[in-house]
Amino acid sequence: MCAPLRIGCCFLALAAPLGAQRPAEKNPFDTPQDAALGNRLFLTHCSYCHGAYGEGGRGPDLTAGQYRLGASDPELFHTIRNGIPGSEMAPVRAADDEVWRMVAFVKRLGRPIGQEKTPGNPAAGKVVYQNRGGCAACHRINNDGGNLGPELTGIGRRRGLGFLEESLLKPEADLPVDFRGVRILTSSGETIAGVRLNEDDISIQLRDTGDNLRSFLKDAIKEIRRDSPSLMPAYGSLLTPREIEDLVAYLSTLRGAQ
Repeated sequence: MCAPLRIGCCFLALAAPLGAQRPAEKNPFDTPQDAALGNRLFLTHCSYCHGAYGEGGRGPDLTAGQYRLGASDPELFHTIRNGIPGSEMAPVRAADDEVWRMVAFVKRLGRPIGQEKTPGNPAAGKVVYQNRGGCAACHRINNDGGNLGPELTGIGRRRGLGFLEESLLKPEADLPVDFRGVRILTSSGETIAGVRLNEDDISIQLRDTGDNLRSFLKDAIKEIRRDSPSLMPAYGSLLTPREIEDLVAYLSTLRGAQ
């Protein structure tokens, strides 16, 4: 699935094969409930390349709502159904109603999240981010910050207010695999916490909580603990509700390159 700006995997299909039935001009499965089902189907068929939220990866970012071969309902249906001949994007093997539900989900990915209304103050939230939360020690915005947590440069374009708030209150709820915590206990009694970067039968490499790259031979390790899914604290006990609102408002303004 997927290749750069062919809008891979599911989204820039060419015309349907000869003899194929022309899809409806309007998606017949376009309710919020249909989109929720489409989300599940997207996770199965498309997230490997496009990310769980359409943020991109091996395939293009789908959250901007811009598709090279068109974003109408029938165009997206054709793309998901037929794939792109000559590319890594294969046809999706699903029933028509399932394809339509994926169309419903994808179109919602491309709707501006910034239209949501937030009760918080973005300027105050930036102060919380910089001075109260310690966020910049682990997260990067543009070229500033650490690398222990996910980059936040375009987080406001990719994530809604509800997701941002949950990430602060329950950081373990939807933590990317690449940022799950590990804790190493060496044979000499040293304990090092961080996120795993690579591991094989002989060694393990991680980025520790000081943002340092570390490598350990397993012969020198007494134990590797994987019981800490998130190195990020739950901010509900560290910040006031107002500070949480303001921080969410600030994060929602981070749009990255458009």
